[in-house]
Amino acid sequence: MSQTQTFRFPHSAGSWLRALIAAVLAVAFFGLVLMFAAIFAAAALVVIGAAMLAGGAWWLWRKVRGRKNGDDDDGVTILVARHGPSGWTVDGNGSSRD
Repeated sequence: MSQTQTFRFPHSAGSWLRALIAAVLAVAFFGLVLMFAAIFAAAALVVIGAAMLAGGAWWLWRKVRGRKNGDDDDGVTILVARHGPSGWTVDGNGSSRD
């Protein structure tokens, strides 16, 4: 008479193994979520940095280029200061600003 016996994990060992595999999968999923969050945050920082550089370049271009002499004049008078015999004087066209 031969009796074949298969090796089976005891009930507690099988549940421990399943719990261990579930814990490893949960940690891996959590790590994947954190990695994606870090990648998306880095991409957002790159986009924000590029936008700030473009805005700074546009602002600098407007400062260097200056105002156009056209219809957008808002009544600003440019005054010229000269050193006269009795100190500094400011020459203007005589009109005051509103």
